[in-house]
Amino acid sequence: MLFIINKSATQSHALSDCVKKAYAGDVILLIEHAVYSVVEIKPPAVFQALRENVSVCALQPDLLVRGLDKERCYDFLEYVDYSGFVALVENNKPIRSCF
Repeated sequence: MLFIINKSATQSHALSDCVKKAYAGDVILLIEHAVYSVVEIKPPAVFQALRENVSVCALQPDLLVRGLDKERCYDFLEYVDYSGFVALVENNKPIRSCF
């Protein structure tokens, strides 16, 4: 399953809900304001419940437009561009948009 989240952890419970529901092989894609959730803070409360083999991706253009660079983000994070976003949609079914 592909979970697409567009709200930050401070705006919505969508990210924490998806982290709890995601299982091995699932992908969580953070877009728009949700990318603020990957800025490294201690402790990473929302990601503590993340199960093994669940991928967390961030849309790199959304990070860049918000002035966030990779050095400030969690190490486990994967980055995708727009073509990577399309590939995730093509390769992961079902797709769930979480608001």
